[in-house]
Amino acid sequence: MLERRLVEPQQVRQFRMFRNLDDDLIEQVRQHARITPMRAREPLFRQREPVRRSFFCLSGRIKLFRLTRMGSEKIFAIAGVGDTILDSISFDSRRKYPLNCVAIVASEVLSVEVDFLIDLFNRSQPARNDLVESLITRTDQLIDHVELLSVDKANYRVASFLYDEYSRNGRTPIFRLPSSKKHIARFLSLQPETLSRCLKALRTEGIVKSSARDIEILNPDALEELVSDDLLAA
Repeated sequence: MLERRLVEPQQVRQFRMFRNLDDDLIEQVRQHARITPMRAREPLFRQREPVRRSFFCLSGRIKLFRLTRMGSEKIFAIAGVGDTILDSISFDSRRKYPLNCVAIVASEVLSVEVDFLIDLFNRSQPARNDLVESLITRTDQLIDHVELLSVDKANYRVASFLYDEYSRNGRTPIFRLPSSKKHIARFLSLQPETLSRCLKALRTEGIVKSSARDIEILNPDALEELVSDDLLAA
């Protein structure tokens, strides 16, 4: 895993917790940051390793997961461009990474020393505010994910995931899935063939059109209604 120094200011500012920093602080971040290129399937860190750096996705796709006792992956998040890979800011020097992190495809990540970030947040009110907002957002996402998996209906999980992606993409009817169906199935705690059956049912009902990772929402109202009805019936 090779590293090169000095990232561009705009690469730093694309991440929420750095967005409102003044130019002097952005320059300090640049001096303490590195761009790390990763090959597909290359690990960035492993569960229970000590937290030393925080990571942010510049390109590609990266999965955060744990291995079950049976050895299968349970994916908790798939990070893409502009995402914080893990909320690893901690004032406890003994903290360890709670998940494994591996590149799905060739990727680049921005990494910053945690000790420097702690000092930065102590000195900058805007940085503290943005960090809190980032953590609140991530907590909300995790709660939503737990609620999604608590519903024992595959069709609800798939429909809800598609509706969330549709909303996240500005309610644009045509978008690409953030990762392969294999990884999305693991994120939804489904078998890949179950995900395929659910997508086929949505196509048959004229709600979506899908081909590989490309999705077109043909009837967003019906998709939203399906999500609401299934949740009420759960």
